Amino acid sequence: IKTCTEPINGFFLLSILHFFQTSRITRSDEDKEGSWDAWGSWSDCSRTCGGGASYSLRRCLNGRNCEGRNIRYKTCSSNDCPSDVGDFRAQQCSAYNDVKYQGHFYEWIPVYNDPTAPCALKCQALGKNLIVELAPKVLDGTRCNTESLDMCISGICQVCSWCKSTCDLCCETLRTLSTFWLFFIFMYQFTLDISASTAK
Repeated sequence: IKTCTEPINGFFLLSILHFFQTSRITRSDEDKEGSWDAWGSWSDCSRTCGGGASYSLRRCLNGRNCEGRNIRYKTCSSNDCPSDVGDFRAQQCSAYNDVKYQGHFYEWIPVYNDPTAPCALKCQALGKNLIVELAPKVLDGTRCNTESLDMCISGICQVCSWCKSTCDLCCETLRTLSTFWLFFIFMYQFTLDISASTAK
């Protein structure tokens, strides 16, 4: 029997709410007669360990008039990498160690949790106050930040939540969340803040 372990991170509530929202969207899409062809098979994983991304496509049968999305993502290869492999974002920064920047070689280390550009490859020169965006987007499967399971796919931070029928994580852009769910999340957090203030 295959069991799932729930993600333990600061965005667990968002993942749960997003799960129900995407489930509703998926059912709505499937109910549209003849709009979409069946989903295609999943692509190869972008990584062999440490968590990567796989995608599936479907074709609109009515030209360009279909509602919904034509691509979906899920995580894959979630097994831990060998200890000598290191952090995925760090690997991408170190790949530039042999590339001159403004006439000099630097040893680059990753800059994590940038709220303005979570999927850009920003690195800092070791021992120096020099932070550079070495690439406009990180490789698919790179975590958006260290506090959640959300990952970067095609340069966009994708919100990852449990697929309804598997133990994989399905990922979509944050903007696919409806205004209702965003308001619900805001009010939930607001209630927690009020409760915490009252308890003091």
